[in-house]
Amino acid sequence: MPDAAALDQATALIEKAWGRPIDALESLAVRRPGDDPLLRAALVITDTAIAVRQDRLHALTQPGHVPAFYEEDQITGAAVDLRIAQNGEPCVSAGDQARDRGP
Repeated sequence: MPDAAALDQATALIEKAWGRPIDALESLAVRRPGDDPLLRAALVITDTAIAVRQDRLHALTQPGHVPAFYEEDQITGAAVDLRIAQNGEPCVSAGDQARDRGP
């Protein structure tokens, strides 16, 4: 069972950082996650990271191109980087849904 004092301290810290009561923040989080500037920024960064890694992998594996032996590590690394970037995909999908709903 969480300590009530610790929860009160966390609530006070959150309210001080955001400058709003916790009830207002909870309603924004539930109703309009697209209004959160930090969430929007994180989504843009994630979208950009995925796009950059996809472009890199596509450049290394273009049709008709036979990769040299030294490019195998680059292709593997690019694929791993892309997969790591895509691990944030559920967050991106949720953000896209929030943006589509609008205010």
